[in-house]
Amino acid sequence: MEQRVSRSWLALAVALACAIGSPSNAEVNLLTNPGFESGGGSYAGWFTFGSGVQLSLPTGDNIIRTGSAASKIYGEFSGCPGSPQFSVGGYGQAFTPTVGKVYEASGYSFMSNADPIPGSLTCESNRLIVKIVYFNAVSGGSEIASNELVIGDWDTPRNRWIPFTVSAPAPAGALRVEILFLYLQPACDPGAIYVDDTAFCQRDNPAQPNLLSNPSFNTNLAGWSVFGNVFHDSRPIIVRTPSGSAKLFSTFQPDAPSGLFQTFAASPGTAWQLDVYSLTTCREDPITGGNNNYAVARIVYRDSSNNQLGAAEQVILTNSSPLGTWTQHTVVAGSAPPGTVAVEPFILFISPALEGGAMWVDDARFVERNPAAVPLTGPGSGLELGQNVPNPFAHGTRIDFALPAAGPVQVEVFDLGGRSVAELFRGDLSEGSHQLNWDGRLANGRPAPAGIYHYRIRTLVGEQSRSMLLTR
Repeated sequence: MEQRVSRSWLALAVALACAIGSPSNAEVNLLTNPGFESGGGSYAGWFTFGSGVQLSLPTGDNIIRTGSAASKIYGEFSGCPGSPQFSVGGYGQAFTPTVGKVYEASGYSFMSNADPIPGSLTCESNRLIVKIVYFNAVSGGSEIASNELVIGDWDTPRNRWIPFTVSAPAPAGALRVEILFLYLQPACDPGAIYVDDTAFCQRDNPAQPNLLSNPSFNTNLAGWSVFGNVFHDSRPIIVRTPSGSAKLFSTFQPDAPSGLFQTFAASPGTAWQLDVYSLTTCREDPITGGNNNYAVARIVYRDSSNNQLGAAEQVILTNSSPLGTWTQHTVVAGSAPPGTVAVEPFILFISPALEGGAMWVDDARFVERNPAAVPLTGPGSGLELGQNVPNPFAHGTRIDFALPAAGPVQVEVFDLGGRSVAELFRGDLSEGSHQLNWDGRLANGRPAPAGIYHYRIRTLVGEQSRSMLLTR
């Protein structure tokens, strides 16, 4: 439970940019009746469908964040109890978008202890999503791009308002944009979700420099070197910006990840940054529950013999990532080591247990950074953190690292929720190579549950982290 709460809510509790700020810079809320207050409580200004779209009023549920009303939505109960059918109810508003702008939906959701959604897997249970969708016609037409976010499901924290935000850039050819709240009911389960204080705003999408060829995978994977199972995907439901994305999944071969990369000339002392959006979704092969697949963005420095001199990486997707929404990730590599002649941005899909499940990436960006503005946390700092051996492991594993100078060191193990579960070392160490062992136990001495963990070393020159898989 705690892992999912961290994934779905705490990590997404960001400032609602179009709902706050000083009058001089606050963005305009495009919505009519964003708090459902019109006429003492109504959906005036919204189009609705399905019998489960209701209101919360002081004379009824009285679950209201501000004002005198809030939205309440629950399932259609179609064909229940004998022959349940997947059904959708919801509400929304439509606007004319400006191509190149970014549109953002935000607000608050709530689930009460009195009427919770049951279940244990998001993709198989009732859930409420907020969705931004672009169409190629003013009326009707086809969906050409979208982004969505689960804002209420079986493990939503109870009895408190949770902030949400989701955004999507308006693509070429978009003539209509809709903000939709959709209650998806694959079974006959009960449960209601409340929504209040919504906003829908337009903001600029400033152009940024980018060294990558074909960074948005528009029609194919041209410009990228690929290995393993990496394919172009052009379905509108699986792209952040049309007309394509890259799909990655397991090779189903031990120690053989799937991935893609590009190569650029580089020199010692340079610094680099890789940004990328990632997605896993209930629509197809989600990475969730007990699925231990994960993905990383990595920057690698190489010498003239193609030897790896150093690398920096960031985990960009795990089974605790939010489902159905594109999330942005950044990895920065500090000063390139002596002997560097090339730098390579990688996206890697790693399947330690050779499981199914897929992820997509889109809108990647690779730029050179000012080394003076990049902390020495990776290549160039002299700090080296090795991959644990063995990996995966069932009982114990060894972690090797090297220090550029004597000084204080801390090595910790974290779960996917970012909580420290074991401290392997805290104290002073000499310059040079060292190793530690983790027996797979928590700080209280109990065996840690199977799953993905991250281990991190912190020193005076910076910090590094890697991922490992514990099996049982």
